[in-house]
Amino acid sequence: MLNQKNLSIGALVLISILSTATAQASSAAVSSSCATLEFMAKMLAINILLPANRDRQDDLVAMRNQMLAMNQMACQPVLLTENARYESKYENGRRVSTDLYQNAWYFPNGQLFVARPGRDTAVYYPNGQAMAFSWLRGGQTIYWANGNPATFSFRTINEPWYYPDGHIVTYLAGRKGERWFYPFARLDGQIGQEMISGSWGKYDEYVSLIQYTSGGIMYMKRERIRDKLVLSDEELLDVPGVLLMLTRLYQAPDEARLFIPGDGSITGSPW
Repeated sequence: MLNQKNLSIGALVLISILSTATAQASSAAVSSSCATLEFMAKMLAINILLPANRDRQDDLVAMRNQMLAMNQMACQPVLLTENARYESKYENGRRVSTDLYQNAWYFPNGQLFVARPGRDTAVYYPNGQAMAFSWLRGGQTIYWANGNPATFSFRTINEPWYYPDGHIVTYLAGRKGERWFYPFARLDGQIGQEMISGSWGKYDEYVSLIQYTSGGIMYMKRERIRDKLVLSDEELLDVPGVLLMLTRLYQAPDEARLFIPGDGSITGSPW
């Protein structure tokens, strides 16, 4: 009788442990999808600030609003109650997901975001363009919302990144001391792009910041790299995050900062 009682207690303990592990895994999957959404918001924010010739500004802004709506429904709640997990709906009545822990997530327009949270799967912008066809820790091509490639090997050190219009960001992302560029011609009239820094991420090196006169004329101001501008190799892999940090230095508006809590590097996600 004692053995049977012990077995029953053991079974209950095992069930409790498995339930806890499952809940933790599900929570991590949601966190992973929210980190992915935040990274996508950074990508879109750069595309809005620096559209390519074919990009329609209204379409880009509409996509941003779709992301903000998903973020509010699926990522902002501190606790995913049963109602939030299964019944979260947009203002137009569409459901975010039938189960945020396990099933597909959809934008308000019905476009698939991810087929299953926290898994190796394609992730899509609200316009149907894939940001990545295989969302793992590295090695795949990442696309801007307009379909142009941002990099051909995400999270890979020594890989180039490109702006939405095809201009070069850097030839070697993820390595301190490399050259990073603004997406426009040099202001001194010589051939090439204006440089952000010739040794980006290193303490006491120079960075060129965009400034404006009272008449709206742009000029570059050189400053020393200090404190938060001293970036690690891992931080330099989050190219959209670094670029948005630069836009904030000269007060260009963007909406990616509304994806809070978070605003961190994607380099550790998805898990």
